[in-house]
Amino acid sequence: MPKKKSVNTPFYKVTNVIDIILYVSFFAAIIMSIFLEKKQLIYVLPIVIISLLFKYINLTKKKANPIFICAILATLASDVLSFYCFEDCFGGIATLTSIYLICCAFTLKKYLHIEKLRSLPSISVMISIVLISYILFSILKLLVYSIPDNHLFFVFLCALSLIVYTITFAIVYLNDNYNNSPVLLASGLFTFFQVVLVSINEFLYFNSTFTVLIIICHIMAIYLFMNFIVKTKVIKPENIKENFF
Repeated sequence: MPKKKSVNTPFYKVTNVIDIILYVSFFAAIIMSIFLEKKQLIYVLPIVIISLLFKYINLTKKKANPIFICAILATLASDVLSFYCFEDCFGGIATLTSIYLICCAFTLKKYLHIEKLRSLPSISVMISIVLISYILFSILKLLVYSIPDNHLFFVFLCALSLIVYTITFAIVYLNDNYNNSPVLLASGLFTFFQVVLVSINEFLYFNSTFTVLIIICHIMAIYLFMNFIVKTKVIKPENIKENFF
């Protein structure tokens, strides 16, 4: 019986090209963040974001969520501005970051089943909530005394958006209706620590190590979020098993 020849369809060819560009540019961004000035990242990090955008569109085709596409475009613009002139463009950067976070929250809306949330959070989850709240409050308290007054509105706007997004992905995770929920949790935590580290690095204490961590958290957050929404099918409310105390 003759062997079947493997056929490389255009889809797989495009996917492979996008993946190569994505991984190479991501690796290059990490290397550049270690050895070069932060401003030099403007030449490579946008390539990573654009590669993620094309990968998402290529995987979803006509089913691509326009809200998530808007989120990626917002974070792309935010990245470019942050490397070009962070202090002068802080208002725009914070606004675009807020748009990204809110768009991500809206993207998760179809996975929310608040009425099905019946389980009592575990002690570890409650400790995590307290810890995250404490970190956010502490950073905000320091920023209030460290930045110009005209930046305060944008700081609180970004903080509020981060809280909304954190609550959203936390509800999806706590409902425990999807096998991929740990992926979403990891993405959300990467996003949280990215925003916190950016605040510290730009206003409180600059360190090149923070820049490397910010790049890793930023890309991993988007990649894992994309992975979740692409691979996770929405469960109808009537098919959800309720978890009781």
